[in-house]
This record gives sequence, structure tokens and C-alpha cells, in this order.
Amino acid sequence: MRVLVCHNYYARRSGEETVVEQEMALLQENGHQVELFSYDNADVEQGGLVERIDAGLRAVYSRRTPQDLRRFLRGKAFDVAHVHNTWGLMSPSIYRALWQEGLPVVKTVHNFRWLCPIGTFYRDGHVCRDCAERIGGPVHAVIHRCYQNSLTGSTVAASRLLLNRDVLRILRRYIDVIIVQNAFVRDLLVEYGFPAGRMTVKGNFIMRTEGSPGVRGDYAVFFGRLEPSKGLSTLLDAVERAGIPLRIFGQGPLSTWVERQVAERFGGEGRVRFEGYAPREDLIRGVAGSRAVIFPSEWYESYPITIVEAMAYAKPVIASDLGSIPSIVRDEVNGLLFRPGDSEDLAEKIARLWQDDDLQARLESGARAIYEAEMTPEGNYGQLFRIYENAIASRRGRRRESVD
Repeated sequence: MRVLVCHNYYARRSGEETVVEQEMALLQENGHQVELFSYDNADVEQGGLVERIDAGLRAVYSRRTPQDLRRFLRGKAFDVAHVHNTWGLMSPSIYRALWQEGLPVVKTVHNFRWLCPIGTFYRDGHVCRDCAERIGGPVHAVIHRCYQNSLTGSTVAASRLLLNRDVLRILRRYIDVIIVQNAFVRDLLVEYGFPAGRMTVKGNFIMRTEGSPGVRGDYAVFFGRLEPSKGLSTLLDAVERAGIPLRIFGQGPLSTWVERQVAERFGGEGRVRFEGYAPREDLIRGVAGSRAVIFPSEWYESYPITIVEAMAYAKPVIASDLGSIPSIVRDEVNGLLFRPGDSEDLAEKIARLWQDDDLQARLESGARAIYEAEMTPEGNYGQLFRIYENAIASRRGRRRESVD
């Protein structure tokens, strides 16, 4: 099968990039021809005012994307197109362009950007559904300046959602199969009127070459993007209470704040270490040698690759009992759940795990079992191939309907 993958890279890399790259490698390993059509939002940061204005207009609906796509496809043939992120330079115009080229379209939903202009259902330190539930819809994102506290950026994000979802109805018109990463995301989208019949559930995975049980250390690990929605304040408070060693890997808007907090609160003893950005081999070594991974996120995550990586190394995850997380981290099976934002409850869960080796061993076994059952490349490939076949069949059926 010949697969065209479309993805707009974020200016600062995220778990989505890992998912895209792993799926492409998986398809290629199974004998499929795969090519990537992409843009990179980091390019905008190199430009001046004119380039930034142009990028903002393109984010709403890019006229350039169909032109670039036609040039890219010249002399090539694909059986199906798989679209991941379009936020930024690519824009949702890619869907109509692919449709016009006659390609069946599969879309993976990595966040909630079809319901929330910034994709997180999170603002001012709490979960927020105003744009989905209140009169005015995405206008609330402008009122609260949800996108990087910028009136202009928030207006762009809200306009993008209103135009493409409500006016052009792109999701319904030009997408054959919508991949959602768990039932929580599916049910939430269906609740707000999205077509259940086109959705299929498929989680994330990591390649087996990286997934093998490590030794059991005596420290916890946090790794991910350093931003307010990730629960970093709760994490540091809890670790201060629990008195365990912690290593923090990542970068983002809160990098300076986290580094300062670690130095001021733990600097003398070195029990908590801020590693910042680390090469992947160093990160994996840190995860493989830990006792547990802590995932204190305070927004509606979809299917965090962080948790998949922890499961692959048989590491229990102590995670927020929020959104889709309980469907991945099952309390007392492969991890422990705590009340979101509650540092005292998190500290209690940490202390319990550190004091109970039998519980630790049971959760390690559960983590590895769930990886083998749900997160392997073999299982993921089978699902992905069937999804592509369904998209191709769906497009044929919709063509017949349009002719009839």
C-alpha cells in the first residue's frame, strides 16, 4: 500500500511527532511505501512581522497548501492519505485538497482542537469547556486570550475553528475515517455532535527495540513538555512532601521556573534533578532505571506517549484521575491514580508505592501486561492497516452515492 502522511510539525516538538515517526517506520517495516508531506511551525519563528502575519492567515485556511500538495503529488500515486496535525502553516485546507486529488483521507485526532481553539480544554489553571458548551462558542477563547495570552493569536485560533468546523464543515465532508485514541475522546466528540459512524479507536505504541524492562531504581521520573497544564507545581509540592528522588526531563515555557524551583527547594541535597532537554537515549535510560513515572497532568490528555513508554519499560505510572487517563492507567493494575491538582493525595500515592515492594512488583507486571496487550507495534500495525482499508472502501461508497 502507498501511504501519504501529512503533518505540520510544532515549533517545539511534542509527543505527536513521536507518534507520526513511529507509525511511518512501522508501515515501512511492513513493506509499505510511505512519504511525508509536511510543514514546520519553527520556520515562522525565524521570520519577521510580515511572515508572521502571513502565517496567521495561513493557519485559518491556507490557499498555498493545495498548491504545494499538487506539486508534491506530481508523478506520484498513493492509495490513502493519513493526516495528523494541521495547526499552523498547513491548515485544514489540506483535507479538501486531498479529497479533490481523489485520495481517501484518514485523520488522527491528537487533541481537542475541533472543540477548543487551543486544543486543551484548559485555561487559568482549570479544565474549561466554555467554547464547546456556552453561547458564543469559540468567541470565549478570544475573550480569555487563551492562545498564549495573545488577542491576535486567540482570534486566529477561534476563527480557524469557526470557519473549518461550522462553515466549511470539513470534518464531515472530506474525512473518511477519524482515528480517536481512546473511548473518552470518542464519547466527548460524539457528545458535541461529531459523526460516531466514522470514528475508530486506536491507541499509541512504541517500537519493541526501545521497550524492554529496565532495572528498578529508587527515583521517580517526570518527562514531557514543561507548561502549566502538565501539573508541575503539584508535582514539586508532592515530591517535597514525600521526600523521594525525582528526575525531571523536558523543556517548554516553564523551563526557567522549574529550574529555579528545583534549585531553591532541593538544590542543597540534589535529591531532585532538573535534566532539561536530553537526547533520547539519555531519557530512555532514565526511564528504564526508575521506580515509577509520575504523570500529574491537569488537562484532558488524549493518549500520552509518555505513558506508553513507561508501560513498555514495565514502570508503574502515578497519574491524575482525569479525562482519558483512567482508561490507560488503571488504578491498582498498572499504576495509581490521584485527584488532579491535589499534591497531598499525590504524595500519599508516592509514599505508598515506595513503602510497598509487593505493590510495586504487582504494578510492574500489570504495566508490562497492558503494553503487550494494547501497545505493541504488531497490534497497532494490524489496526492501522484495517483502518486504511476501511477508508478506501468508504471513499468508494461515497463516490457511488454522489453518482446515484
